[in-house]
Amino acid sequence: MQLVNLIIDITPLRESRAFRFAYAARTATVLVTGMLLVAASIQLYELTASSVAVAALNVSMAVPMGLALIIGGVLSDRLDRRKLMLWSRSVYVISVLIFLINALLPQPMAWPIYMAAVIGGAAGGISVPAMMSATPALVGRQHLAAAAALSGLSMQLGGVIGPLLAGVLIAGTGLVSCYVIVLIGVITTPMLLRALPPLPPQVPAGSAAARQGLFHSFIEGFRYMLATPLLRGLLLIDLAAVVFATPMALLPEWGNSVLGMGAEATGALYAAPATGAVLAAISSGWTRTHARPGRIVIGAVLIWGMSIMLLSAATTLYASVIALAFMGAADTISKMMRMALVQKHTPDHLLGRMSSLWMTQSTLGTAAGNMQMGLVSRWFSPSMALLIGGSACLLAGGAFALSGNALKKIAGGHK
Repeated sequence: MQLVNLIIDITPLRESRAFRFAYAARTATVLVTGMLLVAASIQLYELTASSVAVAALNVSMAVPMGLALIIGGVLSDRLDRRKLMLWSRSVYVISVLIFLINALLPQPMAWPIYMAAVIGGAAGGISVPAMMSATPALVGRQHLAAAAALSGLSMQLGGVIGPLLAGVLIAGTGLVSCYVIVLIGVITTPMLLRALPPLPPQVPAGSAAARQGLFHSFIEGFRYMLATPLLRGLLLIDLAAVVFATPMALLPEWGNSVLGMGAEATGALYAAPATGAVLAAISSGWTRTHARPGRIVIGAVLIWGMSIMLLSAATTLYASVIALAFMGAADTISKMMRMALVQKHTPDHLLGRMSSLWMTQSTLGTAAGNMQMGLVSRWFSPSMALLIGGSACLLAGGAFALSGNALKKIAGGHK
């Protein structure tokens, strides 16, 4: 294999001005979201000394996001997607203001953190399907795999820089400075999105589909997913991975209690998955010509499970970072392949709803995974929680790979 074939394909950035602005907006969003999650998690752990409380933060974001994703998916097929992104990202500013004001109080409280998480989760849930479903119109379906790789790269670069920057700021100038930078980032995002062209609805106004209620429109997309083996298989294997082996809620406790280090170490732990993901995304050129993309997804889930098992045995920051980096690399390869397959095999008029379904299962599944990790850690120990979760993920991925019918659903999904 030639080296050039391993390099990430930047054709969408080179050829589409609109995609460049959307890409910049996405990168800014991911950067400040990574900072915000670390800052809020560290602040909650300092207030409560509980990993369950940190996991509840993820639930507070995920539940409203899941509901908003369902609504956002329908709306992104009916309304101008550019306007939908602009309004939802503007509402997100309110969430960050609450985080900042609470941090400025002489005695910050936990409940405003959860309230801000609810607002931010709902706003994000509206915007994500619109942004994802707009990609084919911005780059063309022939460049979807490249666009997915670039989106994965921006997500993970933001995931590296955001947590590291948050850890350094919190250890140095404090939480308030971290929240201020996040606020600047969320204000910048709508300004970038204004440069996008109009993205009119894919469901014509006045049509029978447009007259359907939100619930019936969502059910139409859900039935399409259930009736399509490829999409159904992709959803199930990802759900198994995130429910069993999502370790993020344990990282403040891991950095503070297990490793005996502080906020900077916790920031490094949060950044580690994204570091591995960046390396995987940069070298993802080979994925655009692979004949069996579904097999890559299954292999990535197996590596994810093994990585969490390795993390459970880690006793140093270096070993923990390495294990989390492998997890991040596996996750981003799986995510890139799944995103490209979903967008390629979904009609335009259903793209918003399929994007919302995909993100809903990922969001709620990740929240459930964080909660079960927090609870098992409380009952036993962080190391045992990671060992159990990693083993379950490995077994689920192995069962999927060994099941002939399940494997056929996604192994040749590009066809």
